[in-house]
Amino acid sequence: MKDRSAVSTLKGYFYQFDFTILQLLKLEHMTDKIMVEGIEDVDVTSADNKIAIQCKYYEGTEYSHSVISEAVKYLLVDFAERKNNGKNKKIILY
Repeated sequence: MKDRSAVSTLKGYFYQFDFTILQLLKLEHMTDKIMVEGIEDVDVTSADNKIAIQCKYYEGTEYSHSVISEAVKYLLVDFAERKNNGKNKKIILY
């Protein structure tokens, strides 16, 4: 039977929340903006830069390229589509 516990999901949200707070503390100007769940999990916009950040939390998983491959594929496809449409945005997987 499949485990229906939401503990890992909640830890993922806390991970994203903590990361968002860190990004808020790093903002350099009062006009810089943070959007949660915009294009990606956390979007940071300043006068001269747009950054879309995808946060991934893998509990109990040792890092390997295959673990994050699906997230990276999605980011690359999205990045290519935006670049082709003239909507350049820096992408980060955290």
